[in-house]
Amino acid sequence: MSQPAARNHGFAPGAELRPHGAGDQIVQPVDAALSAAFGHTLPTAEHISALCSKREGFGLGCVLLHFMRTRRSCLPLGALDLSEFSLGARKLKFLLSSLSSGPSPLETLTCGPGVCTPSSLPVLAAFLKRGAGGGGGGSVTCLKTIIAHNCCLNDSVLFFQSLPPSLESLDLRENRLHSPSMESLGSVLSARWIPTLLSLDLSDNPLGPFGVRALAKGLCAPLQSLRLASTDARKEGVEALAEVLKANKVSSLQTLDLAENEMRAGGFKPDWGLRGRLTVCPLPSAAAVVGAGRFPKLRVLNLAGNHMYSQEAAAFANALGEGGASHLEALDLSENGWPNVGEDGKMDGEGGAIQSLANAVSAGRVSHLSRLRLNKFFDLPNDSVRSLFQAMADGKTPDLRTIEVRLFDERDGVRFDEAVDAFALMVREGGTPQIEQIRLDFYHVDIRSAPMSSLGRALGSGRVSSLRQLKLEWFCRGDDENPEGGVVGLAEGLGGGGMPLLEDLDLDVSFGDDEEGGEGGAELGEVLSTGKAPSLRRVRLGWPATQLLSTLCEGLCVGSSPPPMMRLEMDLKDVYGNSEIPLSRLAQAIRSGRLSYLQKLSSESWHNVFRHLERSAGELGGALTHSGACMGFLEEVSITFLQKPTNDAFFGALHQGPGRLPSLRTLGTLGWHCPPASCVAPLITRGKVPSLSEVNLNLSEANIQGIQAVAMSLGSPHAASLRKMEVRFGHLAQADRPYEAATVATFCVSLASPHLTKLQSLLVSSIEDVSAVLSLCAGLESGNLSSLSELTLNDVCLETQAGALSAALDAEKLPRLSSLKLTHCSLTDEGLQALTDAWKSRQSPPLQHLGLNMNNLSDGGARTLADLLGSRKIPSLCRVNLVGNHIEGVAREMLNTAFPEFVSWIRD
Repeated sequence: MSQPAARNHGFAPGAELRPHGAGDQIVQPVDAALSAAFGHTLPTAEHISALCSKREGFGLGCVLLHFMRTRRSCLPLGALDLSEFSLGARKLKFLLSSLSSGPSPLETLTCGPGVCTPSSLPVLAAFLKRGAGGGGGGSVTCLKTIIAHNCCLNDSVLFFQSLPPSLESLDLRENRLHSPSMESLGSVLSARWIPTLLSLDLSDNPLGPFGVRALAKGLCAPLQSLRLASTDARKEGVEALAEVLKANKVSSLQTLDLAENEMRAGGFKPDWGLRGRLTVCPLPSAAAVVGAGRFPKLRVLNLAGNHMYSQEAAAFANALGEGGASHLEALDLSENGWPNVGEDGKMDGEGGAIQSLANAVSAGRVSHLSRLRLNKFFDLPNDSVRSLFQAMADGKTPDLRTIEVRLFDERDGVRFDEAVDAFALMVREGGTPQIEQIRLDFYHVDIRSAPMSSLGRALGSGRVSSLRQLKLEWFCRGDDENPEGGVVGLAEGLGGGGMPLLEDLDLDVSFGDDEEGGEGGAELGEVLSTGKAPSLRRVRLGWPATQLLSTLCEGLCVGSSPPPMMRLEMDLKDVYGNSEIPLSRLAQAIRSGRLSYLQKLSSESWHNVFRHLERSAGELGGALTHSGACMGFLEEVSITFLQKPTNDAFFGALHQGPGRLPSLRTLGTLGWHCPPASCVAPLITRGKVPSLSEVNLNLSEANIQGIQAVAMSLGSPHAASLRKMEVRFGHLAQADRPYEAATVATFCVSLASPHLTKLQSLLVSSIEDVSAVLSLCAGLESGNLSSLSELTLNDVCLETQAGALSAALDAEKLPRLSSLKLTHCSLTDEGLQALTDAWKSRQSPPLQHLGLNMNNLSDGGARTLADLLGSRKIPSLCRVNLVGNHIEGVAREMLNTAFPEFVSWIRD
């Protein structure tokens, strides 16, 4: 085939196709047709990646790549995303060999599990090695970024030895990498094989202290970003890293993420109940990370979730005060600061860490700070927090854009009013003029409403006009003279126009006694309903079902011009017997159409000790489908009902109303009581919930007619939107087993529905009868669950029927199944043998996670599992959970030794 007559970006469909000389060949008609077709669409890199990853588009994708490689097109392909590729090694080889090295060579390659299987990984490695020879590497010589998330690399030495020298960014999160892979990577780095590597992310890999140590030996300039969050580095690994840092081998480092690494001696999390009896010495690991002058360019430091003791955190903060990171922009110390208790029972150095941080701020040592997170930093006494906020009020952090503080101190008599007052002063004084995000959680400390009211008014003063997100959570005790005063102040601040860019408002309030009053609710509701905060997009209210809810609803019904893009998430709290009137007010507001922007309705629990809440539940459920409600934006209803009558009243009224819920995606509860089958079936069948994607079905008390209705609804076209389904049957007495078999068989007919082909997650629980289990297996074997990726059987008796289940668990019937969990299923060694024999005799699903928790597996099952893992018959499998079985002693040690990266004994 010849070159086209005209070359530019894209194709030239209007160009005249003619020969240019005696040596030119005539352009073939197919070339001309494809050039014209593609010239009108100019496919993007995303389109090409999608074509090349799917069987139905692979051929067309390769044609595009061929046109680019032969310069028939100059379409740019700087990035190729193969995260969804699953076509095998041969097609991968053909695809990679088709990549162009033209004027827009490949710079970013994203891999998926299908690219890193044992058969495909050598193909990928060979492609990457093409860059080793300099100019002969084609597109690989310019490859700068490799992204491989959750690809089950499993310590592949071949992968690391094939990395191209041009690489600048390597992202290998969640690949179950251990110390052997770090020894390989460390050697590659030490040899300067990747001399321009700027960013390395190994987060969420169990590297362990030895793996971190092996990696640290190879670290060198010009590395700018190092992310090792959740790598089990522990104290020893961090200290090894600190030694490398001390030698200034990575003086260009700008980002360091060591979150969730247990940086204390022993690497164990403290027991909150024992913390008062622990006596420890300060450890150097955290402070060693930031020594004076060690990080002249450090901008981002994340040490969250390391459970450092207070003295160690103080040593670290002192290092900051000595100028250890003068360019620091982001600091996260969340989930640290466990108090140290001396031999005399008194706390040592209480508040030292935050006081040292406050001193560093006051001295201007961290003047570039833009993000500060102190969520669940346990040693945050009032005086130290006040000092920190006062330093910020003095303008020492003018670039601050995000601050998150969660206080935790439930000791009697310890007040935090002064700390809140200091924050309000910081806002009023304009100490943080560029602040965009404020998240303050005062729920677990003792504060009065007066400082919260002062804070609310300060926020509306106009001194934080850049604020985009505000989250406030607090609890006022019952002895407060005006517990709702904080709501009043916030309503005034919000309605004053001082936060013109605020898009996200999240309020979570509770009061010790709110039988009367309700001050502030009406004012806040009026601000929302009249559009006085027009920039709002999301409003979440964690709101007590008390008089404050009644007054809120009054305010919400005052105006009819809420911000046009605003959506409301209502989380009802403290629903008790005295909540009848407030719930009725909420139902009235919904029926009036004034809450048409409601997006989510949830509640943790209804403490239904009084039967009359059934009426309130029914009134609220009926309001959602009332003809005047106009619930066009409602996406989720999740309520925990502790009593079945209340549950049935809510969902019964919900399905009887004439209105539709066109955007509803999730319908269920957070507890045992699920929506009754008699309510869910008509909602689906009548098309009243056309977007429903998640549903819980409790069929334990449904009669055969109700289950038939459910099966018919799942067989209707309206069920095509479902993506996640949980189905609960119920154990019956021996005499009722035939009825159980009939009910399960009736339901399982629906699993063959052609309208469930997009279902991705299925959980089935509580089936004991043998015939019923066989019906379930037959339903799974139908072959119509082609998108199912997660299958969980809980309390489904497989003691004698594992062989029947194995017939459904193959790649043809469940081609996308990646997670299989069989929990409390009485699975025996013989049953596991039947499953594995089936997987060895035919192509298995692409399982990544196999959960076998709480079964009857013993040493024989361990040998069967070892044989399966050793055979690599399921190459994608990277995790097997065995907690709660009878595998002990030698058998357990054998699995741990032979397959440490696969086997887990910890509950998911």
